[in-house]
Amino acid sequence: MKTLLFDFDKMGGRSDAALKDAIKLFTRAGAQVANSDVSTPMRTSGISYREITFTFSDSQKVILRVKQSGDIYQVLINGKPFPIKEQDDHPKAISEIVAALDAGRTGFQKKMAIAKVTLPPGIKTAVPTIEKKVLQQTESLKVAISAVEVEINTLKEREVGVSTEEVELTKKRDDLKIEISSVDNELLTKGDL
Repeated sequence: MKTLLFDFDKMGGRSDAALKDAIKLFTRAGAQVANSDVSTPMRTSGISYREITFTFSDSQKVILRVKQSGDIYQVLINGKPFPIKEQDDHPKAISEIVAALDAGRTGFQKKMAIAKVTLPPGIKTAVPTIEKKVLQQTESLKVAISAVEVEINTLKEREVGVSTEEVELTKKRDDLKIEISSVDNELLTKGDL
């Protein structure tokens, strides 16, 4: 028994009830449709068809190729052909597709995580110039730190030199005080004072 949703001639219009019904079926099956689009009629190998593209919330993409009779003749999941058993029963076909999306979700997300996005040639990023500036600042800070360390070492050497001079001067002062007191004692004993 055929349960077809799509009418080839009415597809792509603003009031495309079949597209809305398909989105409802995807949602009921557990796949949240983020975007949908219907192409203009195309022809390949004597078959006229339209492509209905569904983009889901997890970034997976399903393309249904619908013939003039309303049958789904080919399904592409993330760009790869996917054979369906129930091409004449669209609700069951959508359930099959959602099951395949669920089964391949982890692999798809791993591929998306690995894939590197290349920037178009017109877009330039500031990261290299910022990196150069940060490296220059780091080098200038290293030079400043080494200069401060040299100055600290010279001050420590002076301090060591000053402290030894201070010890010597203190010793001389104490010796002079002792000498002065001994001279005072002599004078007292002689009675000159």
